[in-house]
Amino acid sequence: MIIGFDAKRIYDNTTGLGNYGRSLMHNLIRWFPQYDYRLFVHDKYYTGSPFKYQTFVDKTFVSKHYLPDVWRSTDINQDILKSGVEIFHGLSNELPLSMPEHVKPIVTMHDIIFHKFPDYFPLLDRQVYKYKVKKACEQARAIVAVSANTRNDLIEDFKVPEEKIFVVNPSWGREFEYEYTNWFTELLRHKYKIPFHFVLFVGATSQRKNLKVVIDALEFPENSEFALVVVSDGGDSLNEMESYVYNREIRHRVYFLKGIPWYELPGIYHMAKCLVYPSFYEGFGLPIIEGLKMGIPVVASDNSSLREAGGPGALYVDAKDVEGWADAINKTMLDQSVSGQLVREGQQYIQRFAPEVVTAAMVDLYSWVQEQS
Repeated sequence: MIIGFDAKRIYDNTTGLGNYGRSLMHNLIRWFPQYDYRLFVHDKYYTGSPFKYQTFVDKTFVSKHYLPDVWRSTDINQDILKSGVEIFHGLSNELPLSMPEHVKPIVTMHDIIFHKFPDYFPLLDRQVYKYKVKKACEQARAIVAVSANTRNDLIEDFKVPEEKIFVVNPSWGREFEYEYTNWFTELLRHKYKIPFHFVLFVGATSQRKNLKVVIDALEFPENSEFALVVVSDGGDSLNEMESYVYNREIRHRVYFLKGIPWYELPGIYHMAKCLVYPSFYEGFGLPIIEGLKMGIPVVASDNSSLREAGGPGALYVDAKDVEGWADAINKTMLDQSVSGQLVREGQQYIQRFAPEVVTAAMVDLYSWVQEQS
């Protein structure tokens, strides 16, 4: 099989969409090297990228088309044709507006949060996202949903035929496969001046991520000895969160870490006493399985796909219940019987997200699509 990929986010995204594409490519090349992979990206997103891994570069076609967005939407077809691609995979909710006749398109749908929470998005953005999702779902021979929750959303809200949708979960990145020694984690602790007893938050600090509920929960007297480490490269509420913390008594216990290298993130997970994931809605919730992989308990919101990600390895709380968050954090930080059980059960549960398992499922889907007339 010759499989092509829209590589914009692989080279030009530092958050979930980029991590998804890079992990998938690493795993395909590692576990299924017998197939031929071709990545397509415009020079606008390729030049200056920090993600030029040699295994990717060797398989990448870089366009210098004078209109990057036009090329990605339409003129990319000329390059797809020349490459001999049989299957083309749009990795982030969209496909080119048309495909060469013999090329079979697949698209990964991460979420339809723009539809579920319209107040978080400008009107024009919502309209563009809606058009792209509908168009891609119509074009695709198969739709990859990153969770059963996203699959159900597509069926219920966008009336996508359920027989077109296949759930293939994401996996953790290759950096989470390595052993992290106490020497390395202590080096990180010194480098970032991280305390010993801390709760970890990983992700954007947008309103939807709901970081405020954790800050409020840590101000309860019983949690006054715990710190909060926020690993985030931005979000529409980062300045607001920093100001919110600055005006509270908790300000000396909150550490914002930005620009963390990918290879250091697992070490920070390893040092944490628990991970918090208080989001109002997610397509999957990758930091949850990263936390479980690194052997820490998780406290997560009881909504959307988060129970799918955490299974029995997490305590679940209503996203708006500050007292519930305070109690759950306290239990995971202080009660070793609770945290120990969460870790043991979580370690077993996440085997379903192991790279070789989910990558095999994706390759099975490619093979199935290839066989369709």
